[in-house]
Amino acid sequence: MTLKSISVSLLCSLLLWADGCAGPVGGGLRMTDPVLQPHEDAAELEQLVRQAHDRVNAHRASLGVTQLRLDARISRVARRHSARMAQGAAFSHQGFKQRATAIGRFMPYRTVAENLAYNYGNADPAARAFNSWLNSPKHRQAMEDPHFTHTGLAVAKSPSGRFYFTQLFVLPR
Repeated sequence: MTLKSISVSLLCSLLLWADGCAGPVGGGLRMTDPVLQPHEDAAELEQLVRQAHDRVNAHRASLGVTQLRLDARISRVARRHSARMAQGAAFSHQGFKQRATAIGRFMPYRTVAENLAYNYGNADPAARAFNSWLNSPKHRQAMEDPHFTHTGLAVAKSPSGRFYFTQLFVLPR
């Protein structure tokens, strides 16, 4: 590794930490890289995002609810959380307030909600995530809420093959 690549790596780590992509874990700092990892396939993850988004919107349409607009900026916030979980952080809503704050920096909002899912070994991970949300009253409520108009959705894959889904729902001001 050259001095230049070490410097770039350190700079990227500092930027991620400053952007809130690192936090205390087990007494130390755990760096999370939201960038595509070597074991991830961008096309596969994009396809899973599209499939999950399409399922959620089809479900909303069946209820006569307006479809959600997929926003790339919100999806970047979701990607950071999915990547964090795929890279070893706990599967949880911990840090939700910080994700909402991050969204508020570019999109003033009235309310934000979040759905998470993870699975592995399924032929259709997006369908599995969607069905888990559908079978959970609180997750289903977020999916079906007619007030939400925007969403961000991201998937990350762990080295062991688990897919971590984060969907954020937003009602802008």
